[in-house]
Amino acid sequence: MDGNSVIVLVLALASIVSLAGVIYPFKPFKSRWIALASFVGCFVLIGVTGPSPETAQTAMPEVNERRWAAQEGDERLWVTSERLNRRTCPSESCGVVGRLFFREGVTVHEERDGWARITQPYDASCVGGRSEYVDTGNAACDDANGIADGQFAEWVSMDYLSETRPPDPAADASGIEKLVAGSDDFARYRTAFAEAAQSLIAQRRCTERDFRDMGGWVKSSSHSDQPIYFTYCGGATVANRLYLNADTGEVFR
Repeated sequence: MDGNSVIVLVLALASIVSLAGVIYPFKPFKSRWIALASFVGCFVLIGVTGPSPETAQTAMPEVNERRWAAQEGDERLWVTSERLNRRTCPSESCGVVGRLFFREGVTVHEERDGWARITQPYDASCVGGRSEYVDTGNAACDDANGIADGQFAEWVSMDYLSETRPPDPAADASGIEKLVAGSDDFARYRTAFAEAAQSLIAQRRCTERDFRDMGGWVKSSSHSDQPIYFTYCGGATVANRLYLNADTGEVFR
């Protein structure tokens, strides 16, 4: 419980005592008016110190924590395929918890039989014996699936990692395309990404700065089996999130 939560709890208890004083005056309240003033004061303070709805909406659940991302200065290997499955253990039979994209860099912590461990172990969020992190495949929270004591590390195939970073498909991008050059799958959907961005800017639903800050369109983990991408326009809240179907060009919330 954080400091604000403790304060709100104390104020809530104080407001209950004050309300009781309004109904039946007792010490330290000499009259119902004093008790009423105390109750109103507590209510106002709760409103000031409590979390605002706007703050609660600033979470960006679509943006996953990239535990595998290589830190500045670390030796890294580069993804050479358009997609590379991240698995719970070094085997094709293990669950898939997400994917790496073309040209992403990772730090290899361990190599084993053609597989690379790209993260340190972390909580598997096991519920009912199954990991909530697994998108497809084996979700069992057991040793055979690489999940021990409720934790696992991520593994990828070494066949699709290189010491040399592949050429940047956005190297020749300019204008609107340059604003979305950091998009996931830019090589495949560069035209769709640029056209959607240009349309949203023309409609004044987004600005160039919005796309510059985001770097473009991000693959949606909530629509992993569809070409759905998202960005934020006007602020990093759920209400400001826009989705794009890169195949159809449809933009939706």
